[in-house]
Amino acid sequence: MKKLAFILSLFSISIFTFAQQVEISEDIETLEEMVKQGSLEAMGKLGYCYLTGTNIDKNEKEAFKLLNNASKSGDAFSNFYLGKCHYEGIGTSKKYSKAFGYMSHAAQQNFEQAYSYLGRMYYFGEGVTKNKKEAVKWLKKAIEDEKDIESLYLLASCYDKGEGILKNEAKSFEYFEKAADKGHVQARIEQAYAYKIGKGVQQNTAKAVELYSIIAKEGDKDAAYFLASCYENGDGVAQSNSSAFQWYLQAAEKGNIEAQNKVGEYYYKGLGTNQNYDNAFSWFSKAADAANLQAFNNLGNCYYNGHGTKLDYKKAFANYVKASKDDMPEALYNQAVCYSKGQGVKLNMRTSAQLLFKAAQVEYAPAQNLLATYYINGTGVDRDYKKAIIWLEFASNQGNADAFYNLANCYAKGLGVQKDKTKASNLYSRAAELGHEEAKKELKKVQ
Repeated sequence: MKKLAFILSLFSISIFTFAQQVEISEDIETLEEMVKQGSLEAMGKLGYCYLTGTNIDKNEKEAFKLLNNASKSGDAFSNFYLGKCHYEGIGTSKKYSKAFGYMSHAAQQNFEQAYSYLGRMYYFGEGVTKNKKEAVKWLKKAIEDEKDIESLYLLASCYDKGEGILKNEAKSFEYFEKAADKGHVQARIEQAYAYKIGKGVQQNTAKAVELYSIIAKEGDKDAAYFLASCYENGDGVAQSNSSAFQWYLQAAEKGNIEAQNKVGEYYYKGLGTNQNYDNAFSWFSKAADAANLQAFNNLGNCYYNGHGTKLDYKKAFANYVKASKDDMPEALYNQAVCYSKGQGVKLNMRTSAQLLFKAAQVEYAPAQNLLATYYINGTGVDRDYKKAIIWLEFASNQGNADAFYNLANCYAKGLGVQKDKTKASNLYSRAAELGHEEAKKELKKVQ
């Protein structure tokens, strides 16, 4: 009688990996004979063979039928693999609730491979009410031998967010690093991010770039996106628009939505590549198809200015509305401008002022400046010079050239403040330094 030794290590859910030695001492013919005699243990073993295609052609439906019958014995082995069938839809339709029941039964008998499944199911609320505390309990059991990389990753995420356990960034980094060392791609990205901002480990932007580079060169779209952002901002590497563009493009072509919008912005502004409004519009459209809010706003700008497409104020306004779903200040500001000019929508200064106020409250300088001019002129709001001064000071503190110019005008004319020509001159100078043409003209008058 031929002895069969099976290593159960190559099946997975998502990116789960398991390694548990299971020794089956019977050959297929013997197992089939034992099944005919009603042996539930043999049914479980033969079901496993059909499930994995070990020494017999894989047959998922037969595997499910055998495991379903074998599970009546209550043994952990059959319950685990039957749970796996229900979880993954092997030989039957996916039923998380049933999978949870069988996995729980196996786990209660200390069948180690069930721990990771239970941890995941509690983590995501699959077949059971989401419970991060229970998830942590099972994930901790799953990583005792530190071989289950998905459980290492999920446990790291719990420590990172303080879900189900006290937040601990150092512990989070430790587990992300262990999962990363075993090849978990997302854990490697989290590890790099931790180095980038110094979360749970001493900040080392150069190390972050090194890690992002390795993963990006392997073709990971998210790593390529983060590497591009490092080049864009000069984090851990010399600032380079051309390198940023190349990595954003690689990420975009592989489907990273944020990168698709970024590529559009680089084409629109001519950063790291030749300016090309047609290409910009195309990439913005791709990102917008995936409901990227920034892309909606950028598409609105294309329609508003006739860049890469025919000028269309109605489409511009419609895209600004989509972009402002989560109160994006730039999109609110753009809507306000449309309302103030009756472009793509009926002119309504009061609505324009209301939108500007929402954007100004979240420190969007252009909105703060424009809202101030509304208070100066009594447009859409009651005239109030003091409120105008407050908003102009907020905007000028962010370096907004228009705000410096308008604040200078207030000091020059004594609107909301005591007239002060010296102060006005200084503010005109600040605006002029930022390229404000009208401020340059005013400076010539006082010099």
